[in-house]
Amino acid sequence: MDFNSLINGVIIFVVLGCLGLIFLREFVKRWRIGLRLLSGDEDLLTDSSISMKVVTDAPPGSVIVSQVPAIEIKEP
Repeated sequence: MDFNSLINGVIIFVVLGCLGLIFLREFVKRWRIGLRLLSGDEDLLTDSSISMKVVTDAPPGSVIVSQVPAIEIKEP
């Protein structure tokens, strides 16, 4: 086996391994977030590692107005 083909094989293996780890990490992260959503984990609202684009829980026909801030209502 030629030295250049050995180096090329190692580089291909490292690059594919890194890509595989990135995809595995994203899959596990999304799976865990889905489990937390299903269990109703309220810590998702304050978790700094998660960003939410839009959260809507309103009756059908409601609209989102960007000028009105959303305020969390804390029940006593």
